[in-house]
Amino acid sequence: MIRAAATCLLIATATPALAQRFDSGAPIDVDAARIDIADAENEAIFSGDVVIRQGSMTLNADRVRITYQKDNQGNPQVQRLDALGRVRLAQGSMRATASTGIYDVNARLVTLAGNVKMDRDGNHLEGARVVWNLNSGTSSFDARTAANPGGRVTGRFTVPQKKPS
Repeated sequence: MIRAAATCLLIATATPALAQRFDSGAPIDVDAARIDIADAENEAIFSGDVVIRQGSMTLNADRVRITYQKDNQGNPQVQRLDALGRVRLAQGSMRATASTGIYDVNARLVTLAGNVKMDRDGNHLEGARVVWNLNSGTSSFDARTAANPGGRVTGRFTVPQKKPS
């Protein structure tokens, strides 16, 4: 019981880093080899080593679809980013990789899915999906999928070394 509680505590402290130090109101900067805009559908598709930066967060992927709505002056307002292929997310000392990523700008939710691996300060987690709630500062790591309903999250956590007395 104590071990399970300690593991939950370690997971809780290992995963919410993105929510704690992230400015979701910062501008979103995009760099890519190509952009295709479908203005009638309110979307832009970036491809070719896409790099997206917002505040202290950097998202890299092969392809990113950005959906937007237009304000009263016709200016696009980003609603959601869907990343596909070699998705990498970095923020501070946290690094994560996955097959896909979704950033729901309005709900302030970041989701990585598909063979998710996350490293932070020597701690490591693996699972099928992680969701960061930027509003509450919480996160959830899951390993269950339709193909693997009994999936398990795995992790390795560093233990602080005791200093000699």
